[in-house]
Amino acid sequence: MKNIAIVCDVMKDEFKKYEAEAGNNLDCIFIEQYLHNTPDLMNKKLQEAIDSVDDKYDKILLGYGLCSNGVVGLVSQKHEILIPKVDDCISLFLGSKKRYLEEFQKDSATYYLCRGWIEYGGDPYRGYLVWTDQEDKIPAEWIRSKHIYGQSQKYDRAMADFLFVEMMKNYKQVTLIDNDDLEEIHKKYAQDMVDFMSTMLGRQIKLKVIKGSSEFLRKLVKYEYDDVNFLKIKPGQKIKQSDFMQLKKQ
Repeated sequence: MKNIAIVCDVMKDEFKKYEAEAGNNLDCIFIEQYLHNTPDLMNKKLQEAIDSVDDKYDKILLGYGLCSNGVVGLVSQKHEILIPKVDDCISLFLGSKKRYLEEFQKDSATYYLCRGWIEYGGDPYRGYLVWTDQEDKIPAEWIRSKHIYGQSQKYDRAMADFLFVEMMKNYKQVTLIDNDDLEEIHKKYAQDMVDFMSTMLGRQIKLKVIKGSSEFLRKLVKYEYDDVNFLKIKPGQKIKQSDFMQLKKQ
């Protein structure tokens, strides 16, 4: 029997690769990243995806973390669920929660980017470009679900400036995670965002590029379970917020 992965779009490229490598042993359902802006709606869509999984699959792999409690209450009546024991996808792109905590301790005021987030996600800089009719500065395929992001709304420059500053005022640096998948266009986007932040916030914002790792995602796909990094949810058992808070020795 084969497994099925229900995965956020920001990990689409990685899981398409894993799906191809697994042959007939893995299928994937991809869920739009914008749903993170509305955790209740994300929860509903994820539950619908879980409920759609039929008996030809053995287990469900969830390419999510706690994600603003968007996974709390999810349940499969028929399948075991394996989900990373992390707060969000940053740990998944860095290779472990331990690595994320190490980076967090160095500088907690960090905004993270990676290729998947740049191409499939959303950030305030992209929102600003849309709000102010500057979409031509980035590829059209990077602009998704504008009406749900609120990015179909046009603002005058003063309001757009205010919104951007309010969203980014607490950040000191942008960290770009490199998993050997970055092209010049992704690096340029990160640099443009940092330059814009520096101008808007009136202080120098740093751009840091760090090496990531696909090890966490590989373990998820291979179902290499351990109770430090993963939660194994039995059929009929609901995912609880407290599950993510229980510490295990590493």
